[in-house]
Amino acid sequence: MRASSVDQPLTPTQERVYTRLVDHQRRTGRMPDLSEMARSLGIHYVSLRQHLEALQKKGYLQFESRGRGRSPHLSLPPQATGVPVLGEIPAGPFDSAIAHPEAYLPLPGLMQASFALRVRGDSMADLIQPGDVVLLSRREPARDGEICAVRVEEEDATLKYVRRLSGGKVELIPHNDSYPTLTVPARDVSVDGVYLGLLRGSAADSLLEPA
Repeated sequence: MRASSVDQPLTPTQERVYTRLVDHQRRTGRMPDLSEMARSLGIHYVSLRQHLEALQKKGYLQFESRGRGRSPHLSLPPQATGVPVLGEIPAGPFDSAIAHPEAYLPLPGLMQASFALRVRGDSMADLIQPGDVVLLSRREPARDGEICAVRVEEEDATLKYVRRLSGGKVELIPHNDSYPTLTVPARDVSVDGVYLGLLRGSAADSLLEPA
């Protein structure tokens, strides 16, 4: 699980150390105790520090020694544990969706969130407003009626309730009844993610970390 702007390969042990740091940060919101981490990984504490220093040199974390007898200060870049905001998704007529990380949301403990999108349009209002940041899980919907980020014919994207019909059709249903329900062939629809929740206004803006 690498999330560095520096593309330098890791040794197997460095990969284990880095993955453990990322997992612990996402679950608890903090770095693990290094002595306990060394024991759980089956390596000596001195070796663990050497691996951490190597990870810093490769750009995977910040490692600051604080002197003999004191634990070093560690921090991971936001993209290591954050939820990437992959641009905008239309919530209205079909339109192209932007898909590149523009920012990250540091949300430790929300491991089911795969990515986030900023909403453009009001077809899901008043439940989801223009400018809201929606959190999505990269999976197929478990039941009919879930809100999904979908693509139609790989090009056009939208945020809608999804309901499968008999005869190989799918309904894309808005929350705002000013918009029509769309019926399209199931073969033309792919689900990018299933809605988990949202952040709105200053709450979203205050959390965003630039990519």
